[in-house]
Amino acid sequence: MFKRIKRWFRRPSDPAGHIYYVKLLTSQGVFYKMGFTSKDSVRERFAYGDHGDEGLIERELLFTYRKDAWDVEQTLLDHFDKYRAFGKFSSDPEKPLFRRGQSELFSFDVLGLDEELYELTEEEMASVNKDLESVQGGCLFLLIGIILIPFTLGFSLFFIIGGLSEFFGIQKSTVDVIKGRPKHPPKIQSLIAELKRGTTP
Repeated sequence: MFKRIKRWFRRPSDPAGHIYYVKLLTSQGVFYKMGFTSKDSVRERFAYGDHGDEGLIERELLFTYRKDAWDVEQTLLDHFDKYRAFGKFSSDPEKPLFRRGQSELFSFDVLGLDEELYELTEEEMASVNKDLESVQGGCLFLLIGIILIPFTLGFSLFFIIGGLSEFFGIQKSTVDVIKGRPKHPPKIQSLIAELKRGTTP
């Protein structure tokens, strides 16, 4: 309740504008920033004040107009509050974007829109395929072992144990290789999908 009242007092008279989400490459590493602007482009927004912040933009991941853009930005920032790279009230001159949106920085892709992060390289795909083939081989051993149970218990146990070890012995590297997007509650996921499509309900 208090948060809603506080937001109402801070709300601009015109909440229309653009919501943006960008990947920044700074001297302290990669950060993601979401925000609201009435400017016509992300570059124009970051160039404001002549601090050279536009040079930090590695990639624009989202830039979409909405009549309720400020409200949507606040909803997203509230939801991802605990993931802010430097905290909600950060104002550290040693950190990127000092007094220029520092509190809206995240150290990972909170919205899950950086497609390059979720693409597998050829080497990673080869590793995944190799491990999947290994699992398929384990399934075959398991099947043979089950079929042979009525005839030779000792011999069939060899196949069953071999199959189970292959089946459950998928290399940890495979799990590490398959990169997953962040999971969001349905309401937030739906909002992100709307922003990606550039639609307003």
